Amino acid sequence: MLKNRQNALRAMLNDPQLEVRQAAAASLDALEAVADLDQLLDKLQRGERSEKISAAFALERVNTARIFPPLLDALKCDDPDLRLVVVKVLGMKKHPKTLAALIKMLDDSESGVQTETARVLAGFADRRLPEYLAPLLARGEQVALAAIETLGALAFPEGEEALLEALRDQRAVVREKAAEMLGKLHI
Repeated sequence: MLKNRQNALRAMLNDPQLEVRQAAAASLDALEAVADLDQLLDKLQRGERSEKISAAFALERVNTARIFPPLLDALKCDDPDLRLVVVKVLGMKKHPKTLAALIKMLDDSESGVQTETARVLAGFADRRLPEYLAPLLARGEQVALAAIETLGALAFPEGEEALLEALRDQRAVVREKAAEMLGKLHI
């Protein structure tokens, strides 16, 4: 089955339309990642630091449930760069079963991981998210801004209280973003 798809896509690499060739190349790239899945998962778990990060990025192109347990395990690693990449990948996947693990990452020791986690949560339509994002408004500027943007992107009325509180923040940029996002909330 995989070979049939790959052969069909390779044939499309000679299509006269650039857009068709580009789409075929992107799909072929994704299929090759699936073919290398076992190797990617092994690198994610046992590889050197750079191999783990590369493997995590490559798993973004793979559409199978097999990738989630190793990615979720990688969220527990000591390397903040790997945790950041895994948060991005899980955010791109938007799988509902990863939401609880991502919410835990809001309390990561690294503010960059907290910031990225707040950003990717905008892709999850869960009305409980404003409750988890509200405490982030008291943290560093980048974390607070990411949380505010996500509250606006989610547009749940449940985010109103946190945004109203952010209007009283000492930081002008936080107040500005909160004012902007208040206008995006659903009534």
